[in-house]
Amino acid sequence: MIPHFQKYSFIKSIEIIPTAYLTPGGGFENLDQLRALLGVDVVALLSFDQLQTSDSTEFSVLYWTIVGAYFIPAEANQTHTMVDAAVFDIASRQLLFRAPGTSKSQGHSTLVRTEERLRAKSDEGFVAAATNMVANLQVELAAFQQRVKDKPESVRIVRQPGYTGGGALGWEHAGLLGGVVLLGMLLQRPRA
Repeated sequence: MIPHFQKYSFIKSIEIIPTAYLTPGGGFENLDQLRALLGVDVVALLSFDQLQTSDSTEFSVLYWTIVGAYFIPAEANQTHTMVDAAVFDIASRQLLFRAPGTSKSQGHSTLVRTEERLRAKSDEGFVAAATNMVANLQVELAAFQQRVKDKPESVRIVRQPGYTGGGALGWEHAGLLGGVVLLGMLLQRPRA
């Protein structure tokens, strides 16, 4: 995900914050601490959710044979995945924009291979949803840039010392997205 946003000259850096720096329920007070510690202005909070179901179909009666559970794909599986990025300005506590990414897949598996197929679909779902979220995030970033151009009074622009870039927002917008922090380890989720 990071390479997609390194091309913007107004983004000074992108850092992934280990969960050890985050306090459960810490809210903006915790983000203020991270701002002071790491010197970031903007934070992208990532969240995800995934729902998986597996139901037997009418063909599951064929499981009564010894080989049925191994060879008859009578389990209907569905995986719904959502990944969401909410981008906040820490100092003003304003939501700048957000971008969701979703994925839905379904398929069939044998009774014996259901867990294996669900695990594979889980991984595929997160990759597809994250890819969709990155594309939506780029669209929302472009829309945000346009809003800043159309209504410059809606944001307070602060240039960071030593900034020399230009980019689509122009040099005067350097501090707006001076540092982006990606919180959460999107694909490092607990396994059963």
